[in-house]
Amino acid sequence: MDLKLTKAMKDFQWSFISLAIASLSHLLLRIVLGRELGPSGLGVYTLVFTIYIFGMQFAAFGIGAALTKYVAEFCDDLAKTKEYISSGIFGSIFAGTTMCLILFLLSGVISVNVFKISEMESLLKVTALCFPFIALNKAVLGTLNGFRSMKTFAILDISLNTAVFFTSVFCVLYFGMGVLGAILGFVIPTIVLGIISIFFIRSNIILKNNLLYYISSFRHILYFGFYAVLGNSIGYIYAHVDSLMIGYYLNENGVGYYAVATIFIQAIILTPSAVQRVTNPAIAKNYAKNEYESILKLIKIVIVRVFLISLLVSIFLVVFGKTFISIVFGDVFLPAYQPLMILLIGYTVYSTFMSIGTFYASTGYVNLSYKISLFSAILSISLNVLFIPKYDIFGAAMATSISLVIMTCVHFLLIRHFLNEVFVVENPVYL
Repeated sequence: MDLKLTKAMKDFQWSFISLAIASLSHLLLRIVLGRELGPSGLGVYTLVFTIYIFGMQFAAFGIGAALTKYVAEFCDDLAKTKEYISSGIFGSIFAGTTMCLILFLLSGVISVNVFKISEMESLLKVTALCFPFIALNKAVLGTLNGFRSMKTFAILDISLNTAVFFTSVFCVLYFGMGVLGAILGFVIPTIVLGIISIFFIRSNIILKNNLLYYISSFRHILYFGFYAVLGNSIGYIYAHVDSLMIGYYLNENGVGYYAVATIFIQAIILTPSAVQRVTNPAIAKNYAKNEYESILKLIKIVIVRVFLISLLVSIFLVVFGKTFISIVFGDVFLPAYQPLMILLIGYTVYSTFMSIGTFYASTGYVNLSYKISLFSAILSISLNVLFIPKYDIFGAAMATSISLVIMTCVHFLLIRHFLNEVFVVENPVYL
C-alpha cells in the first residue's frame, strides 16, 4: 500500500511540475505579448491560438486519451499493448494531416467571414502546419500516461512549453515579427518536439505490412476517439466560446482584456489538471478490476482537497488581482479585473470535477461525455448570446461561471448515479 501511495505521489508531483511550468510559460508569454502587442495584438493572437487548440482536438482525434485507457488496461499484456500503441501512432498521423488540410483551406473563410480580421488568414495557414506533429505528440503523451511514466511525460511536456516560450519571445522581441512571431513561437517547437517525442516509445511500435494486424485495435481506438473528440471539441467550445463570441460581438481589444482575465484562472485549474492526469489511469485500472470502492474512495478524497486549494487561490486573487494586473500588464489592462472576479466563482466550483474529469472515459462511458459536453456547450452559447451584447466582457464571464456551476452539479449527480446504481458500491455515495 505504501508503495502505491508513493508511486501516486510521484506521479502527481511530476504532473504538477509539468503543468506548473506550462502555466508559468503561458503567463510569462502573455505578459510579453500583452506589453509588446497591446490589447489588439494580444486579441488576434488569442483568437488564432484558440482556433488552433480547437482544431487540435480533431487533429489528435482523442487517440491520446484512448491510448491512456487501453495501455493502462492491458499493461500486463505487452503484445496487446504494442498493438494498440502502433495503431494509435499511425492513426494520429493520418488524423493530424487531414486536419492540417482542412484548416489551411478554410483559413480565409474563418478570418474574413467570421471574425472580419483579414490578417488572421496567413496566421491560420502557418498554424495548420503543426497539426500532424501535435497529433503525434498527443498520442505519445497518452501512451506514457497509460504506462504511468509521468517523469518522461513531464519532461516532454516541459520541453514543449519552455521551447514555445523562448521561441516566441525570440521571434517577437529580437526579430520584431509581431503576431506572426508569436504564432511561429508555438508552431516551430510543436513540429520539432512532435518528431522527437516518437523516440520515447519507439520500442513499443511494431511495423508490419499486414494491415489486418492494426485493424482490430484501431477500430477500438477509433470508436473511443470518435466520442472522445466529440466530447473534447464540444467541451472546448464550452470552455472557450466566451473568447470566440467576444471576438464576434465586440472586437480584438475585448478579446485581449478577457485573455488577461483567463490567464489568472490558470492558477485555479493548475492543481485539478495535475490531479486528473493521475486519477485517469487510476480509475481506469480500478474499473477494469471491478474495484469500485477504490474509485469511490479516490473521488471523495480528491474533490474535497482540490476544492479547498482552489478556494484559497481564489481568495488570494480577489484580494491581489487588481494589483497583479496593473503591475504585470499595465493599467491599460485593468478592465480585465471585473470579469476575473466572476470567473473565479465558476472555476472554483468546477475545479472539483476537473480533478476527476476523465471519469466517463476511464470507466468506458466515453459516449456519454460528448452528450454532456453538447448540453454544456448549448447552455454556454445561449448564455453568452444573452449576456455579451448587453454586458460586454463582464457578460461573458457571467455566462461562463453560471454554466460551470450548473454543469458541475450535473456531473456529480451522474457520477453518484453510476456508483450507486450501475457499479453498485457497498456504501451509498453522497456527492
